[in-house]
Amino acid sequence: MGSGSLRPWTSFPLIEIAKMPSLRNSIDEKTATSSLEDGLPKLPSVESEPVTLSDAEISKIQRRIDLRIMPWLCLTYLIMRIDVNNVANAAIMNLEQGHGIKKQLNLSPSQWNWVIACFFYPYAFLEPASTLLMKTTTPSFWIGRIMITWGIIVCCIAAVQSYGSLIAVRVLLGAAEAGYYPCIIYYLAFWFRTEELALRIAVFYSFGQVSGFVGGFIAYAVSFADGRLAGWRWLFIVEGIPAILLGFGTLFILPDYPQTASFLSEREQSAIVGRLSKNAPSQTSKTWDRGQVVRLLKDPTFWSFTLVWFFHAVGGFGLSYVLPTVIYQLGFTTSALSNVLSMPPSLATFVVLNTLGWLIQKRDWNPFRVAIGLESVNIICCILLLTVHVPVVRYLCLLVATSTAGSVYPVLWPSRVKAAHGTTAAAIAVGFTNSLAQFAGILGPTVFSTIYGPAYRVSFLVCCGLLAGSVISIAISGLLMKELLGKKDIASSESEDVK
Repeated sequence: MGSGSLRPWTSFPLIEIAKMPSLRNSIDEKTATSSLEDGLPKLPSVESEPVTLSDAEISKIQRRIDLRIMPWLCLTYLIMRIDVNNVANAAIMNLEQGHGIKKQLNLSPSQWNWVIACFFYPYAFLEPASTLLMKTTTPSFWIGRIMITWGIIVCCIAAVQSYGSLIAVRVLLGAAEAGYYPCIIYYLAFWFRTEELALRIAVFYSFGQVSGFVGGFIAYAVSFADGRLAGWRWLFIVEGIPAILLGFGTLFILPDYPQTASFLSEREQSAIVGRLSKNAPSQTSKTWDRGQVVRLLKDPTFWSFTLVWFFHAVGGFGLSYVLPTVIYQLGFTTSALSNVLSMPPSLATFVVLNTLGWLIQKRDWNPFRVAIGLESVNIICCILLLTVHVPVVRYLCLLVATSTAGSVYPVLWPSRVKAAHGTTAAAIAVGFTNSLAQFAGILGPTVFSTIYGPAYRVSFLVCCGLLAGSVISIAISGLLMKELLGKKDIASSESEDVK
């Protein structure tokens, strides 16, 4: 090439320089500062000027994202909750035939409480670390790994022959499943603004509530397979296999991040990432930031949300882990029909939760006020269960209490995510907060132990006190975030922080 065809690099237009990877990558912050001193303008960052699309275009892209990830997440969560709750269904299967799990393994009421609770200790302890590991690896790999391992272990429960082996397998199951739910909440925060999460989390979470309906139906059907192999053993086999299959599917179906989504163009990827808050989790951010963790622990909302999750876990959600047994002890149904009667509360939760999610996201209902209202209804139901002795009325109270209790967490999750600032902080906050919810399984079976049945007066008195604490903690959280008294306006606060 002749010398006449060469130009000094300073004569290139900036856009041409920006397109040269070798030059663009070599210009770090120090070089850029030096260039300014030489009178040269600083090159713009690719992420500092994201593509801007119209609201209609963004809506179309988000519909494609929803169709790609939401159905799969909802299906996997349905299976996950079935596998978590199937021990409650197994507790009363084939009692009349003398083939119940408690009788075959010679389990006392206190031992059965430990069978349920031991799952949640490793589950709660490992959740924050598991949430961070999703970012360290990839969402598709980590969530898929969780599903495959828990499915295998669920099938292994069918082979247990003693109390000790049942405890061991349940502990392993808790360790295997740890992090699934917080990983999903964390994962969605990479794709959507917090004000866009309410309805999506509600739909996702409601499928977990439908697990009670599906699980009750499966338990009822499988109970008729009782014979040479007990019905409860068949139940764990039948409900473990789908998790394994869906886990392998997740490895190939679930997209990891907007930046790597093959079904989005580069322009669409940039638009989706660019509209997120600067405090939102990002694929390009480092996984561990000690400063974010310190700021998170100093944030009073971290502790107020912690109290909400603990109080509601035991006071509101603990009943769900023993619901079929409580219904059975009302005294007007058989063990098989008790599993069937555990299905309507799940359907009621599905309807209530999706309705509230839509009202919060589309009609700007205040999530803190909604949560306080739900807890207040739950307290009223507990009072009625303490004072009314008509079985049908008590069952209807259980139905309403279950549907309101199952709606509180998803209503508050977008606010919980919003209160955390940064990729590391969001992972720790989501993982730790959800670990507190596992006290529903740790203490719930103890609060609703059969020794307090069939009236469960002590149980419902404890619930009233804990739910009152939850109401106070929700109010404090809303006041700290300045969203309880005024009109909910997450969108405006987010727009101030957009990258």
